[in-house]
Amino acid sequence: MQWGQIKSLFIICFLVLNVFLAKQLLDRGEETLSALPEASKEEELELNISGLEQLDQEKHQAPLLYTNSYNFNEVENIAAELTNQEVVVANDTTLYARMNAPVQLPLDDDEALTTALAQHVYLGGRFNQYRYLEEAGLVVFFQRINYPIFYNTQAVLFVKVNEAGEMTHYMMRALDIVEEEQEDSEQTLITEYDAVYRLYHNSNMLKTGDEVTGVKLGYHNLVSLPNGEQLLNPTWQVSVNDAVDYFINAIEGHDYPQYTNFITETLDDFVELLNPASSRKYTYYTLDEDRAEEDTLLSSIRQPFVTSYHQLTEVESE
Repeated sequence: MQWGQIKSLFIICFLVLNVFLAKQLLDRGEETLSALPEASKEEELELNISGLEQLDQEKHQAPLLYTNSYNFNEVENIAAELTNQEVVVANDTTLYARMNAPVQLPLDDDEALTTALAQHVYLGGRFNQYRYLEEAGLVVFFQRINYPIFYNTQAVLFVKVNEAGEMTHYMMRALDIVEEEQEDSEQTLITEYDAVYRLYHNSNMLKTGDEVTGVKLGYHNLVSLPNGEQLLNPTWQVSVNDAVDYFINAIEGHDYPQYTNFITETLDDFVELLNPASSRKYTYYTLDEDRAEEDTLLSSIRQPFVTSYHQLTEVESE
């Protein structure tokens, strides 16, 4: 055999050996990588979202609530409770009031504010502050039935305040329970942690780097029935980055839509009911039977809230 042939044979053997060794190395590397455990979904959540340490992992219970709109005209001797104010009720369920003398509201003290509302606003003790819109001189309150009722047009109170922080007008709707809670009506809720987990993994609402800044239990309208009743469902409100709120059904775990225009749209609905050109059913309290005075009351209540509406829509359009 010639030397050239022997050399070629050696080169081929070395090439085959190198390919074999390279394959062995690759297989060993893949085995090492496959042996590394994959991060669980819980670990992924905890790596990407902060503020989870504050979350309660206990199981809570709360009932479904069957409610109907509060009828102000069915209350006996309601006028006796309407002190320092002139009142008109539209279509039985929407109450508007003009204060005879402005009432100071301690907007920076929740407990004192609740007391002031209970003293000066009809059913005021049932509401809690949601937001103070200083640029529009407007304070928005949500009704409570054990817990806050989130973004419900039938369970909201608008208070108009002047530059001194004094209440001059208010308008409201409220809900009443129409079916008493039964002992076996308590529903087992998903935990606060589960609500955040679902927002991140199921709804893709949360993004890497977000911080959970608060979780609160409340109620959300699950379904509106033909007779005007509402079925309210326990709901987790998850606040993120102190800027955005998300809502998760606390029984089934699905998310509810966000409410970016709730205040302006609901405010517009309230104001439209005060349009005297419309065919509304109005009932007046603490007023003499004087049609001219009634029209003046409608206008004097409507105008401040129209102004607030325009101020808010101008801010939204900027």
